[in-house]
Amino acid sequence: MKLYFLLFIAVILVFPSGFTGVGNAKNRKKVKKSAKKVKKEVWNKTPMLLKKVKKITVPEKGMDRECVARLRAAGIKFDLLTGATGVKTPVRLKQNKLGGVVYRRAWNNKTAPFIFDCKMVENLILAGQHLRNVGIAGIYWTSAWRYSFVHGTRKLSNHSYGRAIDITAIDGGFGYAALRNHWESCGGCGRNCPTKKGRALRAFICATKGKGLFKTVYTPAYDALHRDHFHMDGPKEKYKLKVVVKPYHYGVEKNKEPEKDTKTGDKDSSDRNHWVDDEIKRDYEPPRSRPHHY
Repeated sequence: MKLYFLLFIAVILVFPSGFTGVGNAKNRKKVKKSAKKVKKEVWNKTPMLLKKVKKITVPEKGMDRECVARLRAAGIKFDLLTGATGVKTPVRLKQNKLGGVVYRRAWNNKTAPFIFDCKMVENLILAGQHLRNVGIAGIYWTSAWRYSFVHGTRKLSNHSYGRAIDITAIDGGFGYAALRNHWESCGGCGRNCPTKKGRALRAFICATKGKGLFKTVYTPAYDALHRDHFHMDGPKEKYKLKVVVKPYHYGVEKNKEPEKDTKTGDKDSSDRNHWVDDEIKRDYEPPRSRPHHY
């Protein structure tokens, strides 16, 4: 009996899963196959969505045509877009200066599209005067429109709506101030900061959120995710550019044919010249005599 008992113990030690090990192996293969079918969630879908973006001239239904007209009246160079998922009135900027402040791509930002919602662009222009008043001449950005979730959640970020921007550094008379190296926890608008760069970074907050142009400005003091950049979003609707809007600023009607020249019958008379080979037929007019006072 002792011999059989020892053999039984040996079998258990060698085959801990028992004689059902073969079945377990098959089950493990099924689990692996099912795991392969589950796709990982893509954090940033912008590169895929960019393929759908197209340029248009007239705002589509639901877009903020008044905002588009104000940007055109202000002389801002941009392309009006359609197909930018999540953005109400998407515009792609064709200039890097807004409100007198230069917006440059950060060193680690080579492919991010310079696309915003129209209202975000308008408020960035309005913020320019306040930024220049505190000595800020340039801004280095990393993200504009970016269709992604808030970190650790299933909630879409404000970047997805084109109403947010991430800023890693600024420059001006104080030099180049990066959030990673020059942020100082001195509070307020920077008056108590020991360095010029630290004061400039604090002054940025007062020139944007403090003036009521934007709802949110997250700083390195907010959490660890923002330790190296400002996150600014929520442009307030009540602030608008003071410009004179003309009818043509709303765009040209779609598929509108050029007006015909009633005299020649041509669609476009811009290529006509003053030299005609054939004799022109004119209606008969009686000869005119010189007036008596000559």
